Amino acid sequence: MKLVSLVEVAVVNAVLIPLLALITENYGLRMAYWAHEGFTPTMTRYPLFFITSAVNGSTRIPGLLSVDWQQVILLLILLTDAFYAWSVYKDGKRARRGP
Repeated sequence: MKLVSLVEVAVVNAVLIPLLALITENYGLRMAYWAHEGFTPTMTRYPLFFITSAVNGSTRIPGLLSVDWQQVILLLILLTDAFYAWSVYKDGKRARRGP
């Protein structure tokens, strides 16, 4: 296992995981804003997309289809870690077979 690869994955995770936390907090703050304004917020999620809308009695504010950055960042984290695990497994298998 190469130490450089481990450091690269650690740096990528050190950037993406706090970014995921900030995005999650932002989504929560959006919902809290609509609730504070007297609306009932809803979020409909789709793969890599979402729609947020709000309702207050007969007033309905429809949402637009938006990229779900939470899912995108989570997918990047999973792909990065899976690729690292696969390369470690492949290198370990190659080392056991010999040159």
